Amino acid sequence: MNMRFAGSLLKKLGPNFAKAFPKQINGVPLPGRGVMGSVLPDVGFGVMSGMMTPGDLGDKLLAGTTDAVIGAGMTAGARGALGARPGSALGTAIEYGGGMASGMVSMPASDALLRIKGGGESPYDKLQQEQYEGIREQVKQELYEQMMSGRRPYTMSDPFAQDGGF
Repeated sequence: MNMRFAGSLLKKLGPNFAKAFPKQINGVPLPGRGVMGSVLPDVGFGVMSGMMTPGDLGDKLLAGTTDAVIGAGMTAGARGALGARPGSALGTAIEYGGGMASGMVSMPASDALLRIKGGGESPYDKLQQEQYEGIREQVKQELYEQMMSGRRPYTMSDPFAQDGGF
């Protein structure tokens, strides 16, 4: 992207937004007007979100990309609205605090997208069903072993035999 175009686009968005991405800080030029420094934390949080999401690679990419895009949009918007410069205390607080807060906002959005992709079930739902099935099989196996060994669990005893029946 042409740097002149990026600068004119930022100025059209508003003077505070253009100040949020200065050309230089303390005489040190910022390539891309500091946009990379603004986006990197959001990309990092998106990568972590994608890595922690169960499921296939598509699920991970969908969750991570959703988190990164929403995070970058929210933090850049907050910095632009407040006119916070990158590297300032306010800018850093917005970048990291806003990145974590945007994770809370992006979670329902990515969950909805994952449910659409998964046919109504998210990867977390599928993981839960797998775990429930494992627990069911384990309980069945334990009951089978108890019955075959001649030890009947108390839940399978005959209530009539205890009450003086047969």
